[in-house]
Amino acid sequence: MGRYRIPALIARDEQVAEVRRLLADRRIRLLTVTGIAGVGKSKLVDAALDGAAERVVAVDLAEVAEPQRVRAVVADRLGGAGSTPAHPGAEPTILFLDNCDPVARQLADELPELLARCPNLTVVTTSRRALGLYQECLFQVRPLAIAAGPGDRTPSPAAHLLRESIETLFRSATSTLTPAITEEIAAELDGVPLALELAAVAVTRIGAERTLARIRSGQPLPPPPFVDIPSRHSTVADCIQWGITDLDALATDLLLHIAASDVLTDLEEVLLLLSGERRDAIVERLAELVNRSLLEHAVAENGHFTYRMPGLVRAYCRQLLYADAARAQRIRDTRATGVGNLATEIAALLDRPGGRAAALRLTDRWYPDLVTTVEHLLARGELESAVGLIRTLEAVWIERRMLPHTESVLTGLLTAADPQVAAQCRNLLGDWALRSGRFPEAVELLSPAGDPGAARRLALAYHEAGQPERARGLLDTIRPDDAAAPRERELAAVLESLILLDDSHSDDDRRALRDRIAALPDRRDRLGLLTALGRTLLRAGTPHRALEVFRQVLRTPEPAADPMAAVAALDGCARAYRLAGPAYSVPAHRLSAATHWIRIDYALPAPTGRTAMPGSAAGAGDTAVTAVGPVLDLDAAIAYGLTAPPLPAAALDSPVSRLTKRQLEVARLVAEGMTNRMIASRLGIAEWTVVNHLRQVMTKLDCPSRLHVALVITQDAEQTA
Repeated sequence: MGRYRIPALIARDEQVAEVRRLLADRRIRLLTVTGIAGVGKSKLVDAALDGAAERVVAVDLAEVAEPQRVRAVVADRLGGAGSTPAHPGAEPTILFLDNCDPVARQLADELPELLARCPNLTVVTTSRRALGLYQECLFQVRPLAIAAGPGDRTPSPAAHLLRESIETLFRSATSTLTPAITEEIAAELDGVPLALELAAVAVTRIGAERTLARIRSGQPLPPPPFVDIPSRHSTVADCIQWGITDLDALATDLLLHIAASDVLTDLEEVLLLLSGERRDAIVERLAELVNRSLLEHAVAENGHFTYRMPGLVRAYCRQLLYADAARAQRIRDTRATGVGNLATEIAALLDRPGGRAAALRLTDRWYPDLVTTVEHLLARGELESAVGLIRTLEAVWIERRMLPHTESVLTGLLTAADPQVAAQCRNLLGDWALRSGRFPEAVELLSPAGDPGAARRLALAYHEAGQPERARGLLDTIRPDDAAAPRERELAAVLESLILLDDSHSDDDRRALRDRIAALPDRRDRLGLLTALGRTLLRAGTPHRALEVFRQVLRTPEPAADPMAAVAALDGCARAYRLAGPAYSVPAHRLSAATHWIRIDYALPAPTGRTAMPGSAAGAGDTAVTAVGPVLDLDAAIAYGLTAPPLPAAALDSPVSRLTKRQLEVARLVAEGMTNRMIASRLGIAEWTVVNHLRQVMTKLDCPSRLHVALVITQDAEQTA
């Protein structure tokens, strides 16, 4: 098919009209039309000047190699002698100085004098940056609009131009071009007309899919076949470089840092990640990049300056990084260090009262870069740094439902050549297993060697897994010496008291231990040990005491900031209600269901090895869970756990409270003097079933005969009354 070209200015009518209005305003003597490279400044001004009543003198300064020749070139076009522009006289004249970037500084010196000498002269310039003159009026040309979102079915102006450009090159090339990929290419190039025209050439040569892949990866696009276009319009790189030949290394690197990140736009974040001792220099370079139309800036709701990188500039930066592997590596290394600093700040915000909202905002913005940095460190073989970053960002992985994937990454590092890295991975995985209730896994993973913290966690894992002798065997290991910090000594002492807690201790001892745990300064230590104390009290058959401890965890400020601890406490509350008996089946079922669905929502691993724990909460197969359904989110579940009915101590201390509903019915009929056959007839069950229930009743009440059962039931009824 033959080629044909139709010059077109798409979706620019309003901007053309605005430029005409500004030129008609006699108060405006100097109008500078700015915008990113390739946005169509020259075409816009040409269209605005078409049919102008004034005399129009156009001068293209793109090819002026020596800035000092600007005066002579302008004078020649205005009809002056030598290097002095002629006085246009009474005739109104518009001097159009196109492509002023290379001579912007020279023009800034010359134009004030020219305007003073020629009162009927109006100057309009096109440049990517302002000239910096007091009387200068600025008009910014924006890229063409792109689609608002996937649901926008009307072709955007940018996509329309791309399709039109493809058709002018090779009409049949658009027959297989889908609207979706057209919009994707337009969005990647941010609606910059010149970039869209270059992409159109690529589409006709290599197809739309490969063109999009090249843009995203930073590979250069094929140059256009035309011999009548300026060299600066041949490629994306030529287009950008033409106007930034004097950009210094710091400004260029700053541009590359911002381009390498999908989210690096906030001034404070730029300074946090990159500044170090160069804070003032970076602020200055950011202003320069904005002035050169390489960045756009605005003020966000929080008062921070924010920056946006146009798609053409990002494509140029990607090409620079693609072509220079060493430079790209240096940019990634610097960013990895900066992201590590940001991760530390996010972790600190999560630990700070009232800091969760700010931390989540940072996480939402920076999540892609956080993941990319971990992957970069792993690919570079910097495993220790990668594991450290994973540990710091634990809350991020949980919040983003990425804990199972992160655990699989760490599991893959267990065979690392460096034993220290493998040990760090084991201890981190063991810590997560312990806090999520997977006690057998924690026992397998944790190692006491060389790490007092891991030794403490292993002792606690043995205690939780129902292996008290092994837990007590580690007590000598976890006791710190006198030189240890007070926090370490107190933490070890509290853990030892928890492991040694048994029936010989009084309620005062248990309350004192609870208060000591609650006074621990570290939030994670505090919540973990309180939850372990609650489970210990459940095993001791005192659900009312356990419930109060679990509720203390839920009363912690911002309990949802640690979903693992909150879910463990909710699970403990559910088991306490189950252990308390059928009278509390509603809160037991409701909290069990909530715990089940919240674990699914947060992708938290399910507890394992809980056969020794009384009052086990419901699982996926429990009909109560499926009946209640996913009705409680984490915050609502916490609120319900704190307001559900209390468990009275007196009733719970009675052995009768341990009986099931059917066992209690059998026991009460025994107390009334009924025989097994009479009870079977009354309840509509087999006589052997009555015998089995009665055996369970006698075991739970520690009664050697039916008479003793009757006495215990009668006494319990009198106390309750």
